[in-house]
Amino acid sequence: MAQQVKLGAFVLAGVLLFLVAVFFIGSENNIFSKTFTISAVFRNVEGLKQGDNVWLSGVKVGTVSDVKILAQGRVVVDLSLRDKQSQFIPRDAVASIGSDGLVGNKIVVLRPGVSKQQVGPSDTIRTMSPTDTQQLFDIARDVGENTRAVTADLRTLIRQVNAGEGVIGELFHEGRIARELRATITQLRVSGQNTAEATSKLNSLLTAVREGDGLASKLIYDSGYAMKLNASLENLRLVSERAEQIAGDLSAVTGKMTKEDNAAGVLLTDSSAADNVRNTLSNLESATDKLDENMEALRHNFLFRRYFRKQKKREQKEEEKREPASSKSY
Repeated sequence: MAQQVKLGAFVLAGVLLFLVAVFFIGSENNIFSKTFTISAVFRNVEGLKQGDNVWLSGVKVGTVSDVKILAQGRVVVDLSLRDKQSQFIPRDAVASIGSDGLVGNKIVVLRPGVSKQQVGPSDTIRTMSPTDTQQLFDIARDVGENTRAVTADLRTLIRQVNAGEGVIGELFHEGRIARELRATITQLRVSGQNTAEATSKLNSLLTAVREGDGLASKLIYDSGYAMKLNASLENLRLVSERAEQIAGDLSAVTGKMTKEDNAAGVLLTDSSAADNVRNTLSNLESATDKLDENMEALRHNFLFRRYFRKQKKREQKEEEKREPASSKSY
Protein backbone atom coordinates (compact mmCIF):
# COMPACT_ATOMS: atom_id res chain seq x y z
CA MET A 1 0.00 0.00 0.00
CA ALA A 2 2.81 2.42 0.85
CA GLN A 3 4.49 1.86 -2.48
CA GLN A 4 1.21 2.22 -4.36
CA VAL A 5 0.44 5.48 -2.51
CA LYS A 6 3.88 6.83 -3.31
CA LEU A 7 3.53 5.78 -6.94
CA GLY A 8 0.08 7.38 -7.15
CA ALA A 9 1.35 10.59 -5.55
CA PHE A 10 4.31 10.65 -7.96
CA VAL A 11 2.05 10.10 -10.99
CA LEU A 12 -0.38 12.75 -9.76
CA ALA A 13 2.41 15.21 -9.21
CA GLY A 14 3.76 14.47 -12.69
CA VAL A 15 0.31 15.00 -14.21
CA LEU A 16 -0.10 18.26 -12.30
CA LEU A 17 3.31 19.44 -13.46
CA PHE A 18 2.43 18.45 -17.03
CA LEU A 19 -0.86 20.35 -16.87
CA VAL A 20 0.87 23.45 -15.43
CA ALA A 21 3.51 23.28 -18.15
CA VAL A 22 0.85 22.88 -20.81
CA PHE A 23 -1.06 25.82 -19.32
CA PHE A 24 1.97 28.11 -19.29
CA ILE A 25 3.11 27.03 -22.73
CA GLY A 26 -0.42 27.40 -24.07
CA SER A 27 -0.86 30.83 -22.54
CA GLU A 28 2.56 31.83 -23.87
CA ASN A 29 1.60 30.73 -27.38
CA ASN A 30 -1.95 32.08 -27.14
CA ILE A 31 -3.42 28.57 -27.23
CA PHE A 32 -6.03 29.27 -24.57
CA SER A 33 -6.64 32.94 -25.54
CA LYS A 34 -8.96 34.32 -28.18
CA THR A 35 -6.84 35.68 -31.04
CA PHE A 36 -7.09 37.23 -34.51
CA THR A 37 -4.62 37.21 -37.37
CA ILE A 38 -3.16 40.10 -39.39
CA SER A 39 -0.49 40.11 -42.09
CA ALA A 40 2.66 42.05 -42.81
CA VAL A 41 4.79 41.89 -45.99
CA PHE A 42 8.61 42.21 -45.65
CA ARG A 43 11.45 42.21 -48.17
CA ASN A 44 13.71 40.33 -45.74
CA VAL A 45 12.75 38.71 -42.42
CA GLU A 46 16.33 38.08 -41.20
CA GLY A 47 15.63 34.57 -39.90
CA LEU A 48 12.18 35.23 -38.38
CA LYS A 49 10.29 31.95 -37.86
CA GLN A 50 7.00 30.62 -36.68
CA GLY A 51 6.49 31.00 -32.94
CA ASP A 52 8.56 34.16 -32.49
CA ASN A 53 7.03 36.85 -30.33
CA VAL A 54 5.24 40.05 -31.34
CA TRP A 55 5.85 43.08 -29.12
CA LEU A 56 3.98 46.35 -28.72
CA SER A 57 5.49 49.09 -26.54
CA GLY A 58 7.63 46.47 -24.76
CA VAL A 59 4.69 44.15 -24.08
CA LYS A 60 4.14 40.78 -25.78
CA VAL A 61 0.83 40.89 -27.65
CA GLY A 62 1.07 37.79 -29.88
CA THR A 63 3.22 35.39 -31.87
CA VAL A 64 4.22 34.72 -35.46
CA SER A 65 1.83 32.09 -36.79
CA ASP A 66 3.25 31.63 -40.29
CA VAL A 67 6.04 32.85 -42.61
CA LYS A 68 5.52 32.46 -46.37
CA ILE A 69 7.53 33.56 -49.41
CA LEU A 70 5.40 34.95 -52.22
CA ALA A 71 8.16 36.15 -54.54
CA GLN A 72 11.73 37.41 -54.58
CA GLY A 73 11.92 40.15 -51.94
CA ARG A 74 8.31 39.58 -50.79
CA VAL A 75 7.73 37.58 -47.60
CA VAL A 76 4.30 37.43 -45.91
CA VAL A 77 4.31 37.09 -42.12
CA ASP A 78 1.06 36.19 -40.34
CA LEU A 79 0.78 37.60 -36.82
CA SER A 80 -1.53 35.98 -34.29
CA LEU A 81 -2.51 38.71 -31.81
CA ARG A 82 -4.54 38.60 -28.64
CA ASP A 83 -8.02 39.91 -29.13
CA LYS A 84 -7.85 42.06 -26.01
CA GLN A 85 -4.85 44.01 -27.40
CA SER A 86 -6.52 45.10 -30.65
CA GLN A 87 -7.73 48.35 -29.11
CA PHE A 88 -4.09 49.48 -28.73
CA ILE A 89 -3.10 48.71 -32.34
CA PRO A 90 -4.32 51.31 -34.88
CA ARG A 91 -4.74 50.47 -38.54
CA ASP A 92 -1.73 52.58 -39.58
CA ALA A 93 0.66 50.73 -37.22
CA VAL A 94 4.08 49.81 -38.65
CA ALA A 95 5.74 46.41 -38.15
CA SER A 96 9.49 45.96 -38.07
CA ILE A 97 11.84 43.07 -37.23
CA GLY A 98 14.14 43.30 -34.25
CA SER A 99 16.13 41.08 -31.92
CA ASP A 100 15.34 39.87 -28.44
CA GLY A 101 18.60 41.03 -26.90
CA LEU A 102 21.95 41.39 -28.64
CA VAL A 103 22.07 37.86 -30.14
CA GLY A 104 18.59 36.64 -29.20
CA ASN A 105 15.70 35.40 -31.29
CA LYS A 106 14.04 37.60 -33.84
CA ILE A 107 10.86 39.41 -32.85
CA VAL A 108 8.27 41.57 -34.59
CA VAL A 109 7.95 45.05 -33.12
CA LEU A 110 4.74 47.00 -33.68
CA ARG A 111 4.95 50.82 -33.65
CA PRO A 112 1.54 52.49 -33.08
CA GLY A 113 0.27 55.05 -35.57
CA VAL A 114 -2.10 57.99 -35.23
CA SER A 115 -5.22 56.56 -36.83
CA LYS A 116 -8.34 56.26 -34.68
CA GLN A 117 -9.45 53.04 -36.45
CA GLN A 118 -8.41 49.75 -34.82
CA VAL A 119 -6.76 46.96 -36.72
CA GLY A 120 -9.06 44.04 -37.54
CA PRO A 121 -8.78 40.40 -38.61
CA SER A 122 -7.15 39.77 -42.02
CA ASP A 123 -5.81 43.36 -42.23
CA THR A 124 -2.37 43.99 -43.72
CA ILE A 125 -0.29 46.61 -41.94
CA ARG A 126 2.68 48.56 -43.18
CA THR A 127 6.20 47.29 -42.62
CA MET A 128 9.73 48.56 -42.35
CA SER A 129 12.13 45.88 -43.58
CA PRO A 130 15.47 45.52 -41.77
CA THR A 131 18.78 46.04 -43.47
CA ASP A 132 20.41 42.88 -44.74
CA THR A 133 23.10 41.61 -42.35
CA GLN A 134 25.45 40.92 -45.23
CA GLN A 135 25.05 44.52 -46.38
CA LEU A 136 25.90 45.64 -42.87
CA PHE A 137 29.01 43.47 -42.91
CA ASP A 138 29.98 44.86 -46.32
CA ILE A 139 29.46 48.43 -45.09
CA ALA A 140 31.50 47.69 -41.97
CA ARG A 141 34.30 46.19 -44.09
CA ASP A 142 34.30 49.24 -46.40
CA VAL A 143 34.36 51.55 -43.41
CA GLY A 144 37.30 49.62 -41.95
CA GLU A 145 39.25 49.78 -45.22
CA ASN A 146 38.52 53.49 -45.60
CA THR A 147 39.57 54.04 -41.99
CA ARG A 148 42.88 52.26 -42.58
CA ALA A 149 43.49 54.30 -45.73
CA VAL A 150 42.64 57.55 -43.94
CA THR A 151 44.88 56.58 -41.05
CA ALA A 152 47.78 55.88 -43.42
CA ASP A 153 47.25 59.18 -45.22
CA LEU A 154 47.02 60.99 -41.90
CA ARG A 155 50.26 59.35 -40.73
CA THR A 156 51.99 60.46 -43.94
CA LEU A 157 50.61 63.98 -43.57
CA ILE A 158 51.78 64.24 -39.97
CA ARG A 159 55.25 63.03 -40.97
CA GLN A 160 55.45 65.67 -43.72
CA VAL A 161 54.24 68.37 -41.36
CA ASN A 162 56.83 67.38 -38.77
CA ALA A 163 59.50 67.45 -41.48
CA GLY A 164 58.43 70.97 -42.57
CA GLU A 165 57.26 69.83 -45.99
CA GLY A 166 54.34 71.41 -47.81
CA VAL A 167 52.38 74.53 -47.02
CA ILE A 168 51.18 73.36 -43.61
CA GLY A 169 54.70 72.20 -42.69
CA GLU A 170 56.14 75.60 -43.57
CA LEU A 171 53.40 77.30 -41.57
CA PHE A 172 54.25 75.23 -38.51
CA HIS A 173 58.02 75.69 -38.94
CA GLU A 174 58.05 79.41 -39.81
CA GLY A 175 58.99 78.91 -43.43
CA ARG A 176 58.80 81.29 -46.39
CA ILE A 177 55.05 80.87 -46.78
CA ALA A 178 54.54 81.59 -43.08
CA ARG A 179 56.53 84.83 -43.38
CA GLU A 180 54.62 85.84 -46.51
CA LEU A 181 51.36 85.03 -44.76
CA ARG A 182 52.35 87.20 -41.79
CA ALA A 183 53.25 90.04 -44.18
CA THR A 184 49.92 89.62 -45.96
CA ILE A 185 48.05 89.72 -42.67
CA THR A 186 49.95 92.88 -41.71
CA GLN A 187 49.03 94.48 -45.03
CA LEU A 188 45.42 93.45 -44.57
CA ARG A 189 45.45 95.01 -41.11
CA VAL A 190 46.86 98.27 -42.53
CA SER A 191 44.32 98.16 -45.35
CA GLY A 192 41.56 97.63 -42.82
CA GLN A 193 42.73 100.63 -40.82
CA ASN A 194 42.90 102.76 -43.97
CA THR A 195 39.46 101.55 -44.96
CA ALA A 196 38.10 102.42 -41.53
CA GLU A 197 39.69 105.88 -41.74
CA ALA A 198 38.31 106.44 -45.24
CA THR A 199 34.90 105.28 -44.06
CA SER A 200 35.04 107.74 -41.16
CA LYS A 201 35.98 110.58 -43.50
CA LEU A 202 33.24 109.56 -45.90
CA ASN A 203 30.72 109.56 -43.07
CA SER A 204 31.91 113.02 -42.03
CA LEU A 205 31.59 114.20 -45.62
CA LEU A 206 28.09 112.75 -45.90
CA THR A 207 27.12 114.39 -42.63
CA ALA A 208 28.48 117.71 -43.86
CA VAL A 209 26.59 117.34 -47.12
CA ARG A 210 23.40 116.35 -45.32
CA GLU A 211 23.55 119.06 -42.65
CA GLY A 212 25.54 121.75 -44.49
CA ASP A 213 24.45 124.66 -46.67
CA GLY A 214 26.68 124.07 -49.66
CA LEU A 215 25.94 123.46 -53.30
CA ALA A 216 26.06 119.67 -52.99
CA SER A 217 23.56 119.66 -50.09
CA LYS A 218 21.17 121.90 -52.01
CA LEU A 219 21.45 119.79 -55.14
CA ILE A 220 20.69 116.59 -53.18
CA TYR A 221 18.05 117.75 -50.69
CA ASP A 222 16.56 120.95 -52.25
CA SER A 223 14.40 120.03 -55.21
CA GLY A 224 13.65 123.71 -55.94
CA TYR A 225 17.34 124.51 -56.23
CA ALA A 226 17.81 121.55 -58.52
CA MET A 227 14.96 122.83 -60.72
CA LYS A 228 16.58 126.28 -60.82
CA LEU A 229 19.88 124.70 -61.77
CA ASN A 230 18.19 122.72 -64.53
CA ALA A 231 16.53 125.92 -65.77
CA SER A 232 19.89 127.73 -65.71
CA LEU A 233 21.50 124.91 -67.66
CA GLU A 234 18.65 125.06 -70.18
CA ASN A 235 19.11 128.85 -70.53
CA LEU A 236 22.85 128.32 -70.93
CA ARG A 237 22.17 125.81 -73.65
CA LEU A 238 19.86 128.28 -75.44
CA VAL A 239 22.46 131.06 -75.09
CA SER A 240 25.09 128.71 -76.48
CA GLU A 241 22.86 127.89 -79.44
CA ARG A 242 22.14 131.59 -80.05
CA ALA A 243 25.83 132.46 -79.73
CA GLU A 244 26.58 129.79 -82.26
CA GLN A 245 23.93 131.21 -84.56
CA ILE A 246 25.31 134.77 -84.09
CA ALA A 247 28.81 133.51 -84.75
CA GLY A 248 27.55 131.95 -87.98
CA ASP A 249 25.83 135.19 -88.95
CA LEU A 250 28.97 137.20 -88.17
CA SER A 251 30.99 134.76 -90.21
CA ALA A 252 28.57 135.20 -93.12
CA VAL A 253 28.68 139.02 -92.77
CA THR A 254 32.46 138.96 -92.59
CA GLY A 255 32.57 136.79 -95.68
CA LYS A 256 30.34 139.23 -97.52
CA MET A 257 32.41 142.21 -96.33
CA THR A 258 35.53 140.68 -97.81
CA LYS A 259 33.86 140.56 -101.23
CA GLU A 260 33.90 143.54 -103.64
CA ASP A 261 30.27 143.19 -104.79
CA ASN A 262 28.94 145.49 -101.99
CA ALA A 263 29.75 148.89 -100.51
CA ALA A 264 31.28 147.56 -97.29
CA GLY A 265 33.50 145.19 -99.24
CA VAL A 266 34.59 147.98 -101.57
CA LEU A 267 35.42 150.25 -98.59
CA LEU A 268 37.38 147.51 -96.84
CA THR A 269 39.25 146.12 -99.81
CA ASP A 270 39.47 149.04 -102.37
CA SER A 271 41.87 151.74 -101.16
CA SER A 272 40.92 154.14 -104.01
CA ALA A 273 37.24 153.92 -103.05
CA ALA A 274 38.18 154.66 -99.46
CA ASP A 275 40.15 157.74 -100.58
CA ASN A 276 37.13 158.94 -102.58
CA VAL A 277 34.88 158.53 -99.55
CA ARG A 278 37.42 160.39 -97.42
CA ASN A 279 37.58 163.28 -99.97
CA THR A 280 33.78 163.37 -100.11
CA LEU A 281 33.57 163.70 -96.32
CA SER A 282 36.17 166.47 -96.43
CA ASN A 283 34.18 168.32 -99.08
CA LEU A 284 31.04 167.94 -97.00
CA GLU A 285 32.77 169.50 -94.01
CA SER A 286 33.94 172.42 -96.16
CA ALA A 287 30.45 172.88 -97.60
CA THR A 288 28.98 172.86 -94.09
CA ASP A 289 31.41 175.56 -92.95
CA LYS A 290 30.59 177.72 -95.97
CA LEU A 291 26.86 177.19 -95.36
CA ASP A 292 27.30 178.42 -91.77
CA GLU A 293 29.12 181.49 -93.04
CA ASN A 294 26.33 182.19 -95.54
CA MET A 295 23.67 181.85 -92.83
CA GLU A 296 25.59 184.25 -90.60
CA ALA A 297 25.82 186.71 -93.50
CA LEU A 298 22.08 186.43 -94.05
CA ARG A 299 21.47 187.27 -90.37
CA HIS A 300 23.30 190.56 -90.82
CA ASN A 301 21.70 191.38 -94.15
CA PHE A 302 19.08 194.14 -93.84
CA LEU A 303 16.65 192.15 -95.93
CA PHE A 304 16.51 189.17 -93.55
CA ARG A 305 17.42 190.98 -90.29
CA ARG A 306 13.79 191.63 -89.35
CA TYR A 307 12.83 188.00 -89.97
CA PHE A 308 15.56 186.71 -87.69
CA ARG A 309 14.57 189.18 -84.94
CA LYS A 310 10.94 188.03 -85.03
CA GLN A 311 12.07 184.42 -84.85
CA LYS A 312 14.30 185.22 -81.86
CA LYS A 313 11.44 186.93 -79.99
CA ARG A 314 9.18 183.96 -80.70
CA GLU A 315 11.77 181.61 -79.25
CA GLN A 316 12.15 183.78 -76.14
CA LYS A 317 8.38 183.78 -75.56
CA GLU A 318 8.20 180.03 -75.88
CA GLU A 319 11.10 179.68 -73.47
CA GLU A 320 9.34 182.00 -70.94
CA LYS A 321 6.20 179.85 -71.22
CA ARG A 322 8.20 176.70 -70.53
CA GLU A 323 9.98 178.09 -67.46
CA PRO A 324 6.79 178.73 -65.34
CA ALA A 325 5.49 175.25 -66.24
CA SER A 326 8.73 173.69 -65.12
CA SER A 327 8.74 175.65 -61.81
CA LYS A 328 5.15 174.55 -61.07
CA SER A 329 6.08 170.93 -61.55
CA TYR A 330 8.79 171.28 -58.88
